[in-house]
Amino acid sequence: MTAKPESFIEGLIIMKKTVPIAAAVFSGILLFLSFPPFEISFLGWGALVPLFLVCAGAAPRRAVFFGGLAGAVFFVSTLHWLRHVTILGWLVLALYCALYFIPFAVFVSLRRCAWRSMARFKTLGWIFGSAAVWTACEYLRAIFITGFPWNLLGVSQYTQLPLIQMSEWGGVYAISFLMVFVNAATASTILQYASGLRSRGYRVHVELVSALLLVSLAWSFGFRTLLRPPAEGAPVHAALIQPNIPEVGNWALADPELIYDRLETLTALAQRAPDLDLILWPETALPDFVRYSERSADLVKRLAAAGTPLLVGSMDIVWRENDRPDYYNAGMLFNTRGELLRSYYKQHLVLFGEYIPFEEKIPLVNALTPISTSFRAGKEATMFYLPGDPRGFSVLICFEDTLPYLARRAAHAGAAWLVNLTNDSWFDPDCGSQQHLANAVFRCIETRRPMFRCTNTGATCAIDAQGRIARTLAPRTEGFQITELVPADTARPATFYVRFGDLFAQACLVLSLIFLLAHHFYTSAQRRKETKRFPVG
Repeated sequence: MTAKPESFIEGLIIMKKTVPIAAAVFSGILLFLSFPPFEISFLGWGALVPLFLVCAGAAPRRAVFFGGLAGAVFFVSTLHWLRHVTILGWLVLALYCALYFIPFAVFVSLRRCAWRSMARFKTLGWIFGSAAVWTACEYLRAIFITGFPWNLLGVSQYTQLPLIQMSEWGGVYAISFLMVFVNAATASTILQYASGLRSRGYRVHVELVSALLLVSLAWSFGFRTLLRPPAEGAPVHAALIQPNIPEVGNWALADPELIYDRLETLTALAQRAPDLDLILWPETALPDFVRYSERSADLVKRLAAAGTPLLVGSMDIVWRENDRPDYYNAGMLFNTRGELLRSYYKQHLVLFGEYIPFEEKIPLVNALTPISTSFRAGKEATMFYLPGDPRGFSVLICFEDTLPYLARRAAHAGAAWLVNLTNDSWFDPDCGSQQHLANAVFRCIETRRPMFRCTNTGATCAIDAQGRIARTLAPRTEGFQITELVPADTARPATFYVRFGDLFAQACLVLSLIFLLAHHFYTSAQRRKETKRFPVG
């Protein structure tokens, strides 16, 4: 029996509709697999090729759908750890982030014939433009509203140390740009072969050669950087306490006695190590406000009296003149007499997690969040100093180590090393803490400042100025980590990134706007020309 012609045609129509959708979904899945928990990082170098292929032959309105679909698949899957806190928030945030795939997809569709001409500069312009637009969209996602730079494409390469050393020039955005450039060059070559353009005679693959040259230069620079002599100077020895308290911060569920007992036991054990310079507790390690709690203050004083300063994650209150309290998420340094030396107040608060917009004007909003009142944001980086050590350090709390500008601000203030106090227990058991660590690696390379990461449930570790992760404490286990780092020499010239910030990403944003305006004027001119040739009426 043979299929009816009508059935065959219907099958072709269905295939024509479903294959592009499947390709967009496939791109989202490949991107997801590039990040923790799977960490198949090489997939990121080809993950966008299916999306390129479907958008290169699509109308812009179809490209909007394909780009949004690929972004939704990626972010819904890679942010799935948020479901432990809020399913609605997880889905809303994922769909919001997916919007940033759309300008990239539309650009590819608007310039979909650029690869067909076989004109080298035209094709390279299409490839370069695609990478620039993608990078511009990542930059906008990192700064718009409160900013959410989680899992930028370049972060998937956090274990490829030689490659990511170029972050000291363009930040993590430079890695994203390079990866999209390679994806675009690969897609361009596939399109040219599929259309038969490459069968008309041999021509040098300028697109692929250019991509391979850029990758080679990045790896070469990275190997040279990793071969440099390590930083000189006396190391800082620290004990990082990981108490592994479930859902710390949710005081309705927390057991204060368990928290006090575990902090005291682990800290007392860690203090047996010789030559300790500092003991670190994670974000909101104490179940109350240490400056106003006799129990917490007594615990800190007793443990600090053993001879080692304590850097403590705690909430804090500052009373206004009208007796209204301001609440802060703080990192506090106590000396060996239990006296508070200095506090840092978290600058970047988590929307609906630490502050509620319009809470006084729209009381209903409070009912939709897991917190009862908002924290206040700190205004600046704080410099901490250990006794007898002029090399200062700065603290980043929670997701602040995913925000490049905050680590840069700390380096500008004179920090020779960084500390991240965090608590990812809200999202356990899942891969959120590992993704968090992956993002933190780039702050060390961008600023060339090493970092201690002290966490409640993981990943507790030290990261050096080249992004090497040292001795990670097993996640979701209680314990402590004795480790060290050598602070950076602040007398040496700062990195290009510390001096100029996101200049590379901002340049990509400007170029993207130029591309958009150029296309608008070009299409307008073409329409006017067509109108003159074929006047209406």
